[in-house]
Amino acid sequence: MAKRMGVVLAVALLAACSDDGEGGGKTDGGTSTDGGTNATKSLAPGLGFSREAPLGQAFTLPAGLTLENPIVAYSPENPVDCDDKYSDEAKGTGEEVRVCLIFNNTTNAPITVTLPPGLILVSTNDDVQNGIIVQTVSIVVPPGERYFAPMFAYCVNENRSTTGNDDRYELGPTVQHKDFQDMFSLLAGKDISKEEAARIQSVVDHVAQGEGLSAADRATLQGM
Repeated sequence: MAKRMGVVLAVALLAACSDDGEGGGKTDGGTSTDGGTNATKSLAPGLGFSREAPLGQAFTLPAGLTLENPIVAYSPENPVDCDDKYSDEAKGTGEEVRVCLIFNNTTNAPITVTLPPGLILVSTNDDVQNGIIVQTVSIVVPPGERYFAPMFAYCVNENRSTTGNDDRYELGPTVQHKDFQDMFSLLAGKDISKEEAARIQSVVDHVAQGEGLSAADRATLQGM
């Protein structure tokens, strides 16, 4: 029985966005990767197999609003570190990268922060996957409050380890690549289900690794 449970656990772990991040990732043409910088598996720095810092348009918060750093991971099963907010209060979609944004509003009025599609959540450990937002996320932060906002995002590094409770993130830039922009346009305004989020993750993998947005990918997104 113990042996059987071990096999089940191994299969479950392999079903995640990545492997263990220790060199068991995808290869290119049957050869091993070069530590995550193989250009044929990376659309740009920080995406795909790249371990470099992501590049893109800088993102800034509205005046009067600050974000606590580093950003902590979010556990829907035990959200004690996110003001006991459960999944039904989370923003965004995606099953691989889950974080808790903690804002501080220093003004006497509510502030709406709009996170654009393409915004990257950068892991502070380059063995752990970065995240990406694929739809606009708006969060209203009440006046004079320390406000907790759980948020879900997609993995952009299929070969890295999945996010764990002890992992930490920072807000990165917004990617501007055409294939991602086309993807965001196709998803704009759509209500994404958990099943559809799994299919979106596959499309994100293709684009992040520089494979482009295929006709099949476009059909997948258009059909949602």
